[in-house]
Amino acid sequence: MPLRRTLTVYFILVLVAMTWVSWYACTAPSITSLPQYAGKGLNVLGGYVTVCSEPWGLATMFYAYFGFLAFWLYVAWRERTVVARLGWLAALLTLGNFAIAGYALLCLFGAKGETDLGKVFFTRKVA
Repeated sequence: MPLRRTLTVYFILVLVAMTWVSWYACTAPSITSLPQYAGKGLNVLGGYVTVCSEPWGLATMFYAYFGFLAFWLYVAWRERTVVARLGWLAALLTLGNFAIAGYALLCLFGAKGETDLGKVFFTRKVA
């Protein structure tokens, strides 16, 4: 399978997996949080508070958000307008891997006919 198609399949898989795991996390609270959320599940904010109350959960959030910010540095380099940069920053900080996969798919679908993936991902947009 060509690399471009492999990347497209991968980022679609990321979107599907993130959707599933987010749904699962919201509807099946962990054993440690079960008494607090029994019968009503968690919303995103409640899940965030629950995860961050555990030391390893907090460490995982640090890892994730430093990764999102590192990816945003790439996006900020590639995007030419302040509005696009700030929009993608907001998307990355609120949606995480959903936004990363979406950005990658926009790059892949936006460069139709381009076979050089270096040009697809590492060409700055024109303002």
